[in-house]
Amino acid sequence: MESSPAIARCGNSGPNWRYLYVTNYEASDIFRTSAGKVEKQSLYYQQVQPNPILASFIQCYWAIGADAQAPPPLDHGVIPGGYTDFVFNIGDQIQSGDSDSVFFDKTRSFVAGPFDRFLRLRAQGQFESLGVRFNLGKAPFFSILPLRALRNCVIPLDTIWADRDIKAEINALELHLAHVEGIGERISCVERFLMKRSRHWKEPDAIVTQAVGLIEESQGQIEVKALAASLQISGRRLERKFERHVGLSPKAFCRVTRFRQTKSLLEQSGELNGCDLAYACGYYDQTHLIHEFRLFTGQTPVRYESVRPVGFFLYGNHANC
Repeated sequence: MESSPAIARCGNSGPNWRYLYVTNYEASDIFRTSAGKVEKQSLYYQQVQPNPILASFIQCYWAIGADAQAPPPLDHGVIPGGYTDFVFNIGDQIQSGDSDSVFFDKTRSFVAGPFDRFLRLRAQGQFESLGVRFNLGKAPFFSILPLRALRNCVIPLDTIWADRDIKAEINALELHLAHVEGIGERISCVERFLMKRSRHWKEPDAIVTQAVGLIEESQGQIEVKALAASLQISGRRLERKFERHVGLSPKAFCRVTRFRQTKSLLEQSGELNGCDLAYACGYYDQTHLIHEFRLFTGQTPVRYESVRPVGFFLYGNHANC
């Protein structure tokens, strides 16, 4: 359930504290333990605007967590949007829901995504993470790491910089975040690190920025050939730029963008039937729509309507539908 917006205070204490707009989400689910006892677990998600100096690169900060008292592991999934994130895992270890391999180590930071499929995860113990979501096509570290290397996976944050001082700073930040209370204070710590690094960030690629804008304007319903022609570049050059700056091919990015539009329409209006929704969003038919929805959310549109996400997460029993 989405609650009223609130204000979070970020920055150092004293007269220079900044006040940032926050959107709060809350949800809960019912679990049955091995002893047959019914437990309720609550999940929160918050989204915070970045400092205006960083807004050309960063879309938002986000925080998600659950109470640490529920005994069973927390199953959840990430709905893809084509974004790249820095993720600071403040809680316990998180495993891949598909392979049970370790996905996020405890108190470590990572670069995640972009994803073009639904990702199932399982949290053991305390579930608590803080993230930095970059604007589409504007992750500023592409010169160090082509984003195609991150498609549908994560790597430790300290591996994208060769400088030992930066690596040490990241390790110190990870340890510090584990002992800082409050989302506002944690975001302030991360933002100080980002502000320091931003002096070396390169400007976003103009062609990629224009291409992303055209794809979003068309709601993902534009042919890659027509997109390249409108930008007056070859399809191959466009492909290379997307692999480097976005991490997905133009076709895959169009596909994710179309899904985001479909999901938005479904969430805003329950009156559209499957055929109407498929037609409105450019799918061949309802079967095509259901196939895409399963790929991106792990469930059908009908089931998705009944569970709804918390931010861009599905959690608890919802992630296993």
